[in-house]
Amino acid sequence: MGSVRYHLIGGVYLLFWLIGTSPGQEQRPLIEVQSAVDTAIITIGDRIHYTLTIDHVSGMRIEQPGPGVNLGQFEIKDYQISDPEEYDNRRILRYEYVISVFDTGNFTIPPFPVAYFPEDSAGAYKLIEASPIDIHVLSVINDEQRELKDIKPPIWIPFDYMIIIVAALILILLGIGGYFGYQFYRRRKEQGYVFKPPIPPRPAHEIALDELNALIARDYLGIGDFKLFYSEISEIIRRYIEGRFFIPALEETSREILQEMDKQDIEQNLKDLLHDFLALSDLVKFAKYIPIELENQNAPLWARKFIEETKIIFEMTESESQEAVLEAS
Repeated sequence: MGSVRYHLIGGVYLLFWLIGTSPGQEQRPLIEVQSAVDTAIITIGDRIHYTLTIDHVSGMRIEQPGPGVNLGQFEIKDYQISDPEEYDNRRILRYEYVISVFDTGNFTIPPFPVAYFPEDSAGAYKLIEASPIDIHVLSVINDEQRELKDIKPPIWIPFDYMIIIVAALILILLGIGGYFGYQFYRRRKEQGYVFKPPIPPRPAHEIALDELNALIARDYLGIGDFKLFYSEISEIIRRYIEGRFFIPALEETSREILQEMDKQDIEQNLKDLLHDFLALSDLVKFAKYIPIELENQNAPLWARKFIEETKIIFEMTESESQEAVLEAS
């Protein structure tokens, strides 16, 4: 018995001597390959994170896997290669794949082969494989949902005559409203407007007379501000000429206004009156002329006379007066 034990111990020491180490010293292999997944049970269409780790001595040449590796029935959706890690004269490589399968049942990620070239291989490569991994794929439909049920019979919806009656009444009311609306539109269109007649603009002479009365009420002549009085009364007359004769009097000189007024069909005495009025106003405004009392008294009278005798008088025709009476009643 002692002899057998002696030979056994001697054989163990011989084995360690042949591989170049001692019994108390741990000898790591030249290369290790490990595979792992984050889950082994999924439902159809879920994604699995599959990791391949290669741990080998530094300086060893290996054929790195890429995106086109064969993982059986699993489809590779994405992959990532981490930066190598160096420690104790060894090198670690990690490859992460995102894979999926679109069927139910039990599947196996096949062994992952890695080719490497030992230093004593004389150019020939060797293979080492990662362990296969079993994956169980469940259906998203449970057993109760798999049971087929009969088609339900058609549902009878009773016919509601009230819907037809209401729809017919609505169509009738819309037709009546459309008829009267068209008649109203046609009648108003013939009169020149559809709804409410537009408010006519105020005649130019009414505006000018109101402005003239307001100017007199400010009593610029009484306080001796002749330049301001003649400037404003001159602008009143110029605005009136623009509204009455359609001449851009506010932008023209007095000479240009008089030349335009010579073409108008008004009495000569009114043209002479306008000439004297504009000449007096220009003297006060630009030549610092101080008018005498009689001129100050006559200036607003001249302006009023020119407005009153050149204003347009609107006279209603017989048909217009009849319509006005009807609208008033």
